[in-house]
Amino acid sequence: MKRAISILVGFFLLFTICASLGFVRDKSKETLVVYYFGATSCGYCNVPENIEKIKKIKTEFSVKYKDSNIKFVMVCMDENIEEGLKFIKKYGYWDEISIGKFYNNELALNYLNKTGIPGVPHVMVYKDILIKKEKVSVPVIKERKLLVDLVGGTQIGDWINNGYPLKN
Repeated sequence: MKRAISILVGFFLLFTICASLGFVRDKSKETLVVYYFGATSCGYCNVPENIEKIKKIKTEFSVKYKDSNIKFVMVCMDENIEEGLKFIKKYGYWDEISIGKFYNNELALNYLNKTGIPGVPHVMVYKDILIKKEKVSVPVIKERKLLVDLVGGTQIGDWINNGYPLKN
């Protein structure tokens, strides 16, 4: 029994050393990440026809870029988490959500502050190159590029009407 445990520990250590030295093959994967920043206090964000526009983005964008992996992230800029959850439910399903702390929200600080445009409604699309080591389950962002940065109903509406163009 001790010998079997020693062999397993040895293989684990060997794999760890090989991975850290780059001997384990990397698998890169491109993902488009669509962020929508909204709030219950945002007039535009609560008008039913505008909620439908955001839902439309999720369906039509997925069809247009069907050959890409796509992730949709909703960031609710409310301080009250319960109110934020009610707000998010109006928009339907999201792959990820973030709520709370108004503009001290971690996602808002990370993304909106870099673009210098803190406001809602706000749509951003990033192209992420994810890297995943074999036998490791968590992918890591290797490269991130901002493709779309839209603030306000007019910019978002124009983007929808123009067929969701992406900057390269």
